[in-house]
Amino acid sequence: MRVAVLFGISLLLGVLLGFLELGQPTSMIISIIVIAVLGTYLFIYPIYWEKNVRKIESYLEKRRKNPAFKLYYGMGNRIDQDVKEATESLLRKYKDSARQALFKTLHALYEDDILRVKKDIEDIRPLQYKAYYQAIVAVEEGKLEQATELGNQVKSEWMKHALASGIAKKKGNHDEYVAEIRKAYEKTRGMQRYILYKQFEEDIKVG
Repeated sequence: MRVAVLFGISLLLGVLLGFLELGQPTSMIISIIVIAVLGTYLFIYPIYWEKNVRKIESYLEKRRKNPAFKLYYGMGNRIDQDVKEATESLLRKYKDSARQALFKTLHALYEDDILRVKKDIEDIRPLQYKAYYQAIVAVEEGKLEQATELGNQVKSEWMKHALASGIAKKKGNHDEYVAEIRKAYEKTRGMQRYILYKQFEEDIKVG
């Protein structure tokens, strides 16, 4: 559908530029710029900048043949087979240790296997992502001071709030937990927003 829209707009653009009687080089430059902008909006925007969770989910569902999209969709909807198959596909495709570590860690977290997470996070890069996942482990193990220290190494605002929510929940402070997870949600866009919403839907929707 998005491809059809892009082709349709390209055709109309060509007709419009013909009416304006612009020179061929000028028309070509304008066409390239407009098509590049539209292509970015139609295909990249939902992944990184979209805020509407339903639109993100629809985008992912239609592209489940792509293992990365299949992984996010499967995690969001707790489809174990999708998550397993997508992870295996991504591990076969990407051989560098940092990506392998990230995919393995995501799968281990999905299965609530903290021992595997502790083993798999060692090669995660950049270091702030490693610190983020190490902080998650620390929260799960009740090492809240360590989690806070690791959280200070994280630059991403949504990650900081997500960790703060986990620490608050572990302390039994429900109001702070909900407030922090909502702050994390508001700082996210695209697929990260989708996963956060699906994971904490009830807490995000309340109020």
